[in-house]
Amino acid sequence: MPFQFGEDGTAEAQAAFCAGCHASGKSCLVDTRGGGIKGRKTEFQVTQARVMDCAFGSFVPGSDSDPDPGRAFKDYRQQAYRNTREAGALLWPGAFRLSEQQLAKVDGDVYEMMEAAALWNAAATWNKFMDTGLWDSSVFRKPDGAVPTPTRKVAIVKMARGADTTKLLSPAARAEYFAFETALQKRGLELKLSTPDILGLRIPDPMPAGFEIFMSPLPDLTLASQEQLETAWRGIQGSLEGRHFLFAIAVKTSTRSDRLYQALFEANVLKYILGYVLRGPAIRFHAHLETFANADVVGRYKAASMTSLLAGGVPSKAVDQLYLALNPRDTAQMILDELPTYPL
Repeated sequence: MPFQFGEDGTAEAQAAFCAGCHASGKSCLVDTRGGGIKGRKTEFQVTQARVMDCAFGSFVPGSDSDPDPGRAFKDYRQQAYRNTREAGALLWPGAFRLSEQQLAKVDGDVYEMMEAAALWNAAATWNKFMDTGLWDSSVFRKPDGAVPTPTRKVAIVKMARGADTTKLLSPAARAEYFAFETALQKRGLELKLSTPDILGLRIPDPMPAGFEIFMSPLPDLTLASQEQLETAWRGIQGSLEGRHFLFAIAVKTSTRSDRLYQALFEANVLKYILGYVLRGPAIRFHAHLETFANADVVGRYKAASMTSLLAGGVPSKAVDQLYLALNPRDTAQMILDELPTYPL
């Protein structure tokens, strides 16, 4: 399926393609008029993964495989949703309905998946440069100050829903964390290590099994590539010390005033546990949003990091980088440009 619905053929050919996809059980839409979703009046359900598989089946937005990598996140998503609406109109003429609210339920996840894929590909470009000294991307620029060093390769990992950061820790590091947690529990307290949307990691040297996957870019966002993004974290479990955590990213299309403090809490907990309990260097925390509207994001995210206040000296922010993430290519480039600034 082309990115733009009907681009590669006639309306009849497009209708036949959608009908075949639906008949095989691989449609981007599910007919729930027979009562498929208990307690809801939804007549048609969006299958998020297949929406992306259909729209981005031949490229990763904002990467070298993208014929027009300068487009905004919103442009990619809007075209994908137009494709979905047109597919529904072909499959169920006159009966198909899809509300903006239904699309809003999957919109944040699609946005996060696109960002994670672009960051993965940027990291793969970086890793090849670290090993060979050759920068082979025409979309991403080589960061100023980048020095080819095989021991400075990175993995940028999407932490899927249900993922557990503690499972990434080596047995020794995990024991230290659980000893800390147990001490708190004995006093009726807790401070659990949170799991951000995306983690940036320094790949251990020598490279453990499971990290090889981060050496190659994703060619597209087909179902197989989405599965690779969602499950890569499982392959690196038990391999990391506190010193391997470089940055964490909270990804949201937008946020409300009552949810602003979620990222601040997450940042402070990560910095305390990784920096003090596991004795790693200071992890950097990013908040990436598509809009700052509807809440005082800039003002609230000036909050100081509790660990920097405890340490004395010059205070720093809990959220080190608040970024308006409008474009996958530029978002990935911003992360690339930061990589040479990590001393370790």
